[in-house]
Amino acid sequence: MYERHLRRVRRRNTAHRAALLDAIGEYLEDRVEVAGDGAGTHVVLWPTGKHIAEDAVIQGAAARGVGVYGISGYYLARPARVGFMLGYSRMNEQGIREGIRLLGEAFAGLGQN
Repeated sequence: MYERHLRRVRRRNTAHRAALLDAIGEYLEDRVEVAGDGAGTHVVLWPTGKHIAEDAVIQGAAARGVGVYGISGYYLARPARVGFMLGYSRMNEQGIREGIRLLGEAFAGLGQN
């Protein structure tokens, strides 16, 4: 039973990751680089634009109902690198796509194209 469960979880996570990466390519395009997309249930987005305010992206996403987590607080050295962690395991493909679309709006609201 446990092996069946693992196969089911792997299939679901693979489908979710594919939906996430597809949506990132469509809605965020070259505004971010993706890391950690080989496995697991989260990815990290590194903004490619200069002077991206992590708090502004997080607040803009939150205003649209999307939760993302900043990474800069985990850096000891300053200035810290700005980045965003996205978890996706408990969402469906439609929710993932919509969340990334809204995150793209948050980036666009900062004048980042």
